[in-house]
Amino acid sequence: MRLLDYLFALLALAGLVAASWWGVYQSPQNAANLQFRLQQETSSALKAAGMDWAVVNMDGQHAVLSGKAPSPDAVRDAALIVLSADGPGGLIFGGVTQVENAADSAPPVSPFVWRGEKTPEGAFVLSGHVPSKAIRKALLGEATLLSGGANVEDRMQLATGAPAGNWQGMARLGLQQLARLSSGEVSLHDRRLRVNGVSVDPEVRAKVQAEISNVAAPFKGEPMIRGASLWLARVSESGLVLKGNVSSESERREILTLARKHFKGDITDEMVIADQSFPGWMDGVRRGLQQFVRFQNGEMDFDPEGSGFYIAGQSSPSALAYLREDLAGLSGAYSANLLVDTYLPAPSAAGPAPFARDACQGLVSTLLDASPITFAAGAAAPGRDSGDALDRLAAGAHVCELSLDFTIVGDGDAMNAARADVELGKARATFMADFLTAAGIDAGRLSAIGYGPGIAEQAIDSADAGADIRQIEITVLERSE
Repeated sequence: MRLLDYLFALLALAGLVAASWWGVYQSPQNAANLQFRLQQETSSALKAAGMDWAVVNMDGQHAVLSGKAPSPDAVRDAALIVLSADGPGGLIFGGVTQVENAADSAPPVSPFVWRGEKTPEGAFVLSGHVPSKAIRKALLGEATLLSGGANVEDRMQLATGAPAGNWQGMARLGLQQLARLSSGEVSLHDRRLRVNGVSVDPEVRAKVQAEISNVAAPFKGEPMIRGASLWLARVSESGLVLKGNVSSESERREILTLARKHFKGDITDEMVIADQSFPGWMDGVRRGLQQFVRFQNGEMDFDPEGSGFYIAGQSSPSALAYLREDLAGLSGAYSANLLVDTYLPAPSAAGPAPFARDACQGLVSTLLDASPITFAAGAAAPGRDSGDALDRLAAGAHVCELSLDFTIVGDGDAMNAARADVELGKARATFMADFLTAAGIDAGRLSAIGYGPGIAEQAIDSADAGADIRQIEITVLERSE
């Protein structure tokens, strides 16, 4: 009997040793294994929630949260996700016991842009930046109420950088006016509230136009409300779509020929021939379409019951400048209304922005050498083959420090009298200054000077001794100079 007791005791001791070994080295609650498991669970939970900015590091059951947080709300949300990633937490359950916030604030977003879209089916899509979870929830609630049961899709992201003032009130106002329309888009671009949409009801169009036009400062309203389009062209990543009514087969062929000449992508023709007559409308198509098809995205609509042509979208500065120039000659019963944002190509230069004076001067000079801006004899505006060079120059100016100014020297043709030659050079420099201002460079940073060719050669900096072929020269200066 005693031998059996010894045997049981030995077995119990072995079991205790094995259990202790398993608890120390193999158990999920082992300190090393627990930390490893929590690291995986918390990281996966943050990734699943779309919080790519957040990084979590586990120290036992203590979590340290780091990264560039887009807002204080985002930090709180991430902390809650980490706390609940492996159950209720605490020492007993083996989850996360504490979250330490070591996250930095992300730089403010500029421009701060929010958008709402209403589809022809009545659905709402909200996207862009919002300053807090509370405002995001309020805007979703507003859209849900206004949609009348139609789908509301949330693509909004938290971010800092919203302008001071009643930002939320402006966004709600935009949604309310958008709901009155058959379809369209509202955008809040910093303090600019823009509503672009369609309604067949003239009274509704007038009310929305008035509401958006009269928003309170410091915000500014820009409405473009039109009736049903008789004809439209739409540019997107998918290509160019031409749809609506035309008066004859010859009009249809002319529009297609113009589109194929100037648009490089796929073209979809959905135009139909209808019994109609709108004298002079094809003049607007001829003047507008060749530059409109260079837009990144947008619509060109013809509404004979309204002003005529409505053009909205995103364009390079040069395409917008040429479009305005072409449409200035539009005459007859129809005019053109433009609601266009400009975008700039990324400057092809290494190094962090903003650029100080020497780096800025080097970038500008390189751009002018690589893609000269050229003028026909006697012309104050450059040829349209210089459009891409103009856009790249504007993009380069935007990455320079705001404390820098630009002196623009225009070169004459050496074929006129000296006075006329200087005036031509000044006109060319003035065109460049006006173009850069339209592209977003503060006019106070720009000055235009005109020289004849002989004087211009002497004015060129010795560092640019080989640049006398340029018809435009730009010198970058510190503001104190």
